[in-house]
Amino acid sequence: MIKPSNVRLQSICLAAMLGAILLSGSFACGDKKQKPPPPPAVTVSKPATDTVTEWAEFTGTTKAFESAEIRARVEGFLDSVNFEPSSRVKKGQLLFVIEPKPYQAQLDQALADLAIKNAELQLAEATLIRKENAYKDRAVSEVDVIQARAEKTKAEASIKAAEAAVETARINLSYTSIHSPIPGMVSRNLVDVGNLVGRGEATLLSSVVNDDPMYCYFSLSESDLLQFMSRKNARLDDERTKKERNTVFLELANEVGYPHEGVLDYIDNKVDPQTGTIQARGRFANPKGELASGLFARVRIPIGLLKDALLVPEVALGTDQSGRYVYVVNNQNDVEYRRVKPGPLEKGMRVVLEGIKADDRVIIKGLQRARPGMKVTPMTPEEVKAQAQAQAAQAQKAQAQKDQPAKKGK
Repeated sequence: MIKPSNVRLQSICLAAMLGAILLSGSFACGDKKQKPPPPPAVTVSKPATDTVTEWAEFTGTTKAFESAEIRARVEGFLDSVNFEPSSRVKKGQLLFVIEPKPYQAQLDQALADLAIKNAELQLAEATLIRKENAYKDRAVSEVDVIQARAEKTKAEASIKAAEAAVETARINLSYTSIHSPIPGMVSRNLVDVGNLVGRGEATLLSSVVNDDPMYCYFSLSESDLLQFMSRKNARLDDERTKKERNTVFLELANEVGYPHEGVLDYIDNKVDPQTGTIQARGRFANPKGELASGLFARVRIPIGLLKDALLVPEVALGTDQSGRYVYVVNNQNDVEYRRVKPGPLEKGMRVVLEGIKADDRVIIKGLQRARPGMKVTPMTPEEVKAQAQAQAAQAQKAQAQKDQPAKKGK
């Protein structure tokens, strides 16, 4: 029979042996150090250097070169509408006709009255001559001669009044045929044929808009105006002509690259003290009707040249609460955070005015894998391309080796 004290002693020895085995195993595992993962690879590139144009950018609204409301200037029933809605019309083209018969009758009546007045004048002249001759013979009194002269003067005045009535009747008759005062696109007819127009007010019938050229109005702040004026005056001695200095470019909401080129033809003569802005206007040729009145537009004006400007891809710039920044890899392959001052966008590249130097290695791809202060593996776009080609060739070779036994088996 085994004593309890011996059983307890055997259990203690067994536990000590197991502990020693586990402890020796843990020391053995600790001797094998795991290798840390390599730093993440990022694509870097030095800023490009170029001479670019510096722009001032604004927002504005397009407005037609000229527009006209077509209204009825005489009262009458509308006889005809002589255009298609939203069609192009020429200057002087017939648009509406108001019933002309009443006004033709008024003109005929005025002409008849003028003929009567002419006959009365002839009678008054003959009577005056006769009485003047009779006065020489003492056959009539001087009062009769004076009265005859007054009748002649009255007849002459009546003729002038009749001529004015004829002219008024002729003008009213001309108003029954309504022509377009300007070339452009006509709206729809707002009144249908058979309706009475012109009673008590000049009834609006339609409108015509001339959109070639097209204006774009925008506002400059006081600081923008002062900068524009200083840069413009400073450029008077350079090689740019006055036309180039006053060139303005426009793009609509669905356009990119400011495809419309125009001329800055107007700047107001004073700054609005309430808003601190001044109105300016660009004029743009619009022969194809690509611009319509009332559209939102973006406008930019060249105000100078940036020589040896530094450019980086737009995707290289990040944004946080403090503004724009880039990540730069230093000589120890550590990531540095650089606050930058961005400039204009030039052919997909962003000009950086402050914050980087020409020999800095800017991260242009892999920003999500980089953090300030961490180690990275920088690679140029050429190295990335070469690596991708090598991997593709290696994969193609491996696939060819894998397919070779299959072909032999067949």
